[in-house]
Amino acid sequence: MVQQSPFIISQLCPAERSALRPLLQKSWAETYVNELGKEITTKMIETLTSEDIGGLVPNNDELVFIATQDNQIRGCAISATRHGITYLWGFYVQAKFQRQGIGRSLLHQIVSANDSTNTVQLIVLSSSVDAIKFYQASGFTIISKEAFEIAPGHMMPSITMTAPISGFD
Repeated sequence: MVQQSPFIISQLCPAERSALRPLLQKSWAETYVNELGKEITTKMIETLTSEDIGGLVPNNDELVFIATQDNQIRGCAISATRHGITYLWGFYVQAKFQRQGIGRSLLHQIVSANDSTNTVQLIVLSSSVDAIKFYQASGFTIISKEAFEIAPGHMMPSITMTAPISGFD
């Protein structure tokens, strides 16, 4: 059995954001085909060709952290801070690399890069049970349930969660 090299967490600069496309294409296919169907998922994936990577990196002030292993991006987390709230989105780890500490490491990088008086807020699909469990185990609490427009004209039940940055170890 070949042993994999450890993963490395680093910050992605705005000029390199197109490197996220292969990870997001794979992650979105893994995550959304069963939930949304192939047609909607394919349309979502097609938006990743835009300069703002499907709206995930619309400006140059977002923090984008990636987890790489063997020169391949295995996970990413995107955030931006506005008025004391660090909004977290674009948090994906390829399915076969989950439960290896990548998500926790990415989350800790986001937290470490922000003011300890901030809170972190995110929206997760209600059907993403494993993600919800991960966030709850990381200290997040549910603050609301609503519908989220995951694709133009396609609303999905979602949960907004929050956690104080000071609560992370």
